[in-house]
Amino acid sequence: MATVNIYQRTVSQTTVGYSPLPEPNQEPRILSAMPQRQQLLYQQPTSCCMRDLRNRPQANALGAAALIFLSGGMNIAWSTGFDSLGDEMLICWHLRSCWFIAAIVGTLLSLLIARQLSYKLLMQLSCMLVIIGGIILSSQQLNVQALFAARYLNGIANGLVLPTTLAMAGELAVCYKRGSIASATEQMCCSLGIFMQIVLSVSWSNENDLSIDQIQGVLCALYGGIALALATIFSVESPVQLLQQGDEEQAIDALIRLQYPRAVTLETNEQLTEHSSYVEHNAHLSLADAWCQALPALLRITLLRVLYAMSASMLVSVTLTLTSISVYGLNTGPYVLFGLLRLAGSASGAIVLDTLGRKLPQLLGFMIAGGTCVGLASRFPNEDLPKQFDLKVALWLLLMFQFFAGVGFAPSSTYLAEAFPLPVKRICIAMVYIMELGVQLAICSVDFSVHVNTVFFYGLGIFMLLGFLFSHWYLPETKFMTLRQAQLRFRDFS
Repeated sequence: MATVNIYQRTVSQTTVGYSPLPEPNQEPRILSAMPQRQQLLYQQPTSCCMRDLRNRPQANALGAAALIFLSGGMNIAWSTGFDSLGDEMLICWHLRSCWFIAAIVGTLLSLLIARQLSYKLLMQLSCMLVIIGGIILSSQQLNVQALFAARYLNGIANGLVLPTTLAMAGELAVCYKRGSIASATEQMCCSLGIFMQIVLSVSWSNENDLSIDQIQGVLCALYGGIALALATIFSVESPVQLLQQGDEEQAIDALIRLQYPRAVTLETNEQLTEHSSYVEHNAHLSLADAWCQALPALLRITLLRVLYAMSASMLVSVTLTLTSISVYGLNTGPYVLFGLLRLAGSASGAIVLDTLGRKLPQLLGFMIAGGTCVGLASRFPNEDLPKQFDLKVALWLLLMFQFFAGVGFAPSSTYLAEAFPLPVKRICIAMVYIMELGVQLAICSVDFSVHVNTVFFYGLGIFMLLGFLFSHWYLPETKFMTLRQAQLRFRDFS
């Protein structure tokens, strides 16, 4: 008894925002079910730093996936033109596109094995694939078979992880942190990987003993090793899935592990109640009803992710190379600025999703990115040799486009995490991701020219401006909403 009293005094003295629970006349279900656990009364901290500290375990639980997406971002950048092999790769469609093919295969595999494996085991398997791919890539120099093997393994790992991770992001995070956690895990980390690969591709000297691809392999192996450690230590199973399986005790344990300090609080009880109502609400849906409710969200979010794929595709990198070399020669500054602005846009969008909401960053990003895209397309006239001034304007419009595209597409990860009914959530996320990868594959097959750039950017700009109107009318605002409330907002087109 003395030990318990000392522990209670220590917690109440050192933990801001908590105090011992009062003795109620009738204890809530969670407290009566778990009398042996430390019970604290949670008082919402007013400091942003304290809220971040309290919810840090939720981000830690997704840290392994974030590192896998970071390695995936490096491979996406390589596949879209930021490589070390120059024009030789333009004729090798298979090598250029093999990462996207592998990611599609991994996504399909995830639908088959995700239910049979726990999230920790799935993450550990994916981390091992990333590590093996990185080792293969770093051990061979300019070896085509090694390039194929490494990119296939990394693509499969990313495909295995993405549907389950985005579904888990919505189920692990509290409603007032779900937007930033989901977006930072996928969009920001992928943009960081793209930025790192761009910096490597333009700054690494061919005179070094290790090639750019070998350095990428070393980094991917390092990311995979750190991710494996994070998955082993911090991974937490979804309390929603545990409740679906009827394991309330484990669901409570998961909720406790997702907060700091690890103790039963009134907020824990509220989260358990909300997750239980979310599971119960979806349990009454037949498969046909679930698909009927998912279809509006599926169409809307697929459109967003297709535009996202177009904004970070090979046609964009080819246009960057054309304009940068024509205006600044061999100066690498525009390439680095290109990647940095995309990263800054994704990070800025992720940070404000739980304060400004989802719609405002998306509307702002789509409006400005769409306008700059149309302006960029107008700089490429019908003749094959655009003027120097037009190319310079096109380059700076392209850089501006990247920042606001990063802002505008940041909410798409959050929408994927919260929009779909529970019975078909992972399938719908996988379908959207496969469509996104299919667009990347199609663009890799295009015969590039100035005229193609004009048509592409006119089309992308017009669709983004239409997306601005579409988002204003048909995409709901889900800031501070629970998963059940967000799902109800997405179930029709109103």
